[in-house]
Amino acid sequence: CDTVQGVSPPPPRCPQSVPPPPVSPEHFLHQRRGECHFQNGTQRVHYLYRFIWDRQEIVRFDSQVGKFEALTELGRPTAEKWNQDRDILQQKKAEVDAFCSHNHGITLPFARDRRVQPIVTIAPMDQPTTSHNILLICNVGRFYPPKIEIKWFKNGEEEEGSQVWNTNLIQNGDWTFQTEVMLETQPERGDVYTCQVDHASLKEPVTVQWEPQSDAARSKMWTGIVGFVLGLVFVAPGVFLCVKNKKGDDGATCLGCSFPLLPLFPSPF
Repeated sequence: CDTVQGVSPPPPRCPQSVPPPPVSPEHFLHQRRGECHFQNGTQRVHYLYRFIWDRQEIVRFDSQVGKFEALTELGRPTAEKWNQDRDILQQKKAEVDAFCSHNHGITLPFARDRRVQPIVTIAPMDQPTTSHNILLICNVGRFYPPKIEIKWFKNGEEEEGSQVWNTNLIQNGDWTFQTEVMLETQPERGDVYTCQVDHASLKEPVTVQWEPQSDAARSKMWTGIVGFVLGLVFVAPGVFLCVKNKKGDDGATCLGCSFPLLPLFPSPF
């Protein structure tokens, strides 16, 4: 009956729903939320059970206070009613152990010992506002725990200052995280850029390098790619006709078929 976050099933007895305001809006949010805050393991457990109406908390149970508290006038009659019910109060006090401490013992080993190594890639992006500068993006994804250290290096020297910035940590929804650290720079031929990632799942930091390519190298690479594609276009019809003409009843493929020679193109390397 409660939408409490945790592993344990909801308790059998739940406080009655908070009464709606005199005039209900067309769209509203009614939420019940349980929170467990731990200090020094389970030596000090602070349990909060919140009731939210239309994005505003109106009533809460605080284990340190030992009773329900009204945070708005709308929640005052409800808090007073629940505080007069000894069964409800005893139930909420017992949830410090039955809900918080119990789930702490189940989830802590998984959360504390879980290690997922990050996947590190570098992607360059041209800057439209500056003709010579580019943006190097170091993407670090699917890692756990969330604490991570990412640094940029240029020719072995760390890059710091206003040209380096990072995005907020993003939760993937599967107990992993991702983030990006960007470097705005003006690369020159021979420069070596390195993204270094240090994480609890790694025995030693992981590094990924990126080097700027000259226009001639890019042109040579694209020429090789185009040549490879055109070669496939010339060969494919010959293979198809050969297989069609030579294939026997027993399903044997053709042998000794001759194909036109591929045109020669510059190597991409």
